[in-house]
Amino acid sequence: MNGHAVQFYERESYLLDSVTEYIGSALSAASAGILIATPPHRDGVAQRLTARGLDVTGAAALGRYVAIDARDTLDRFMVGGWPDPARFDDAIGALIAKTRERAPKVFAFGEMVALLWAEGNSEAAIRLEELWNELATRQPFSLLCAYPIEAFRDTSHAKPFRDMSAAHTHVIPAESYMQLKGDAQLRIIAQLQQQAAALEAETIQRRYAEAELRKKVEQLADADRRKDEFLAMLGHELRNPLAPVTTALQLMRLHRDEPQRVARARETIERQVEHMTRLIDDLLDVSRITRGKIELRQEGVVLSTLVARAVEATRPVIDERGHRLTLDLPDEPITLSADPARLEQVLANLLNNAAKYTDVGGRIWLRAFVDAGQLVLSVKDNGAGLTSAMRDHVFDLFVQGPEVGAYSRGGLGIGLTLVRRLVEMHGGTVEARSDGPGQGSEFIARVPMRPVPHVAPNVDPIGAGLAALPKRRILVVDDNVDAADALAELLRDYGHDVRAAHDGQGAIEQAALHPPDIVLLDIGMPGFDGYEVARRMRGELGLKATLVAVTGYGTAACREMPGSIST
Repeated sequence: MNGHAVQFYERESYLLDSVTEYIGSALSAASAGILIATPPHRDGVAQRLTARGLDVTGAAALGRYVAIDARDTLDRFMVGGWPDPARFDDAIGALIAKTRERAPKVFAFGEMVALLWAEGNSEAAIRLEELWNELATRQPFSLLCAYPIEAFRDTSHAKPFRDMSAAHTHVIPAESYMQLKGDAQLRIIAQLQQQAAALEAETIQRRYAEAELRKKVEQLADADRRKDEFLAMLGHELRNPLAPVTTALQLMRLHRDEPQRVARARETIERQVEHMTRLIDDLLDVSRITRGKIELRQEGVVLSTLVARAVEATRPVIDERGHRLTLDLPDEPITLSADPARLEQVLANLLNNAAKYTDVGGRIWLRAFVDAGQLVLSVKDNGAGLTSAMRDHVFDLFVQGPEVGAYSRGGLGIGLTLVRRLVEMHGGTVEARSDGPGQGSEFIARVPMRPVPHVAPNVDPIGAGLAALPKRRILVVDDNVDAADALAELLRDYGHDVRAAHDGQGAIEQAALHPPDIVLLDIGMPGFDGYEVARRMRGELGLKATLVAVTGYGTAACREMPGSIST
């Protein structure tokens, strides 16, 4: 066999038989044989050569048979896990040249590449195959390499296997294939082709799945980052109002006899509490919309009234930053069927967003018109603008605009998410436009112009209905003492007979002594919670009162808990 061949094998005995045939043919033809192998393989080949009647000892004495250790030889030219060309020539090139002085032809078997492959250093193995080929261009010899086929079971070996095979002039399959004859061989070839095609398809699918998995991981990492930013911003936004509230309370204590200063302090507290309430309402709205718990209350909405209320709600922040707001509304009255509170929330959030991301003294334009059966609301500013990447994600939950790290803008990154969800609930769409950073932004919401249904007028004003309500016996249960006592005091001011309890056991005792008509019941209390209180009131006391849960636990699972509590 001339050239550079590679032999794959399944059993050690087959390898030893193949190498024995290869080296034995050379010795029988008065050529030379070089065996670079592990000790067990060198011994196995020597025994088989002797069994064939070949004088191994005599051939070795004449320099026509050279058997050396594969590991020791490999160590002579490997540097840092990589075969060094100069050292390879000194070790292997010199060996080939010396052996060729003893015989006209040299047949070599090398097991060093198999050792490298077994160590996981496939690139070094392929490079060593290439060094053998380069040496063959300078000194003629034949070379046989061998690898156990078991070493290529992993799908990641496909490319290294192709590269390694390409480095040889002959590729010899393992014995389970070579021992087949005629039609059986063709059948195996066809089967292998089918398996290769299936494996290729599976590989493509796996690569696609891996790409999707990487995308999901990146999305989760981005969501986790935005969550961390949101939590930091939430802490900032909730902490900010507490400072003026605390200061105002101190002023009220120090100047309790000065009505004007007390009034100003009270106004400060009211403003800050209103700000915190808006933040919490936005958070709850996002949660409710995400869980599908918000239902629109459709009624007739007058465009001019909608705009007036949204502008009134956002006027403080617009005036505070010194912006100039320009309105462009149709001359004729526009009416449509929608949820007025939610549509006002959409417009107010867009105006707030424009005010926050526009530098002091900026311009904001609010335009409304009807186009192709849709009400179009456009809020445009000459503020910070948006990058192309930000335009794609500006409506995502917890996404913040520029300078969020410095807390220069405020907000929680949920206002525009609410805008998109509420507009979509109305059957509309919303989009963001910007020519880039510093070029301002425009947000455009489109809502279908649905006709206003006819509704009979309400002959009983709300005020009259409230005035006619009877006074009730009410039990307030909350482990937050301040919350319970303050609510109880407020209800007493409306003329109700009210008692307060601050734990589950106290609630049961109060209900037994003074059976209430209504129980305002906290859920998350120490000891036993509101659900257990409800069960005992119904079971042990036989209480028929209306139980109302006063809690932030508003999930479906909480609503379905036994105890007949109305949330």
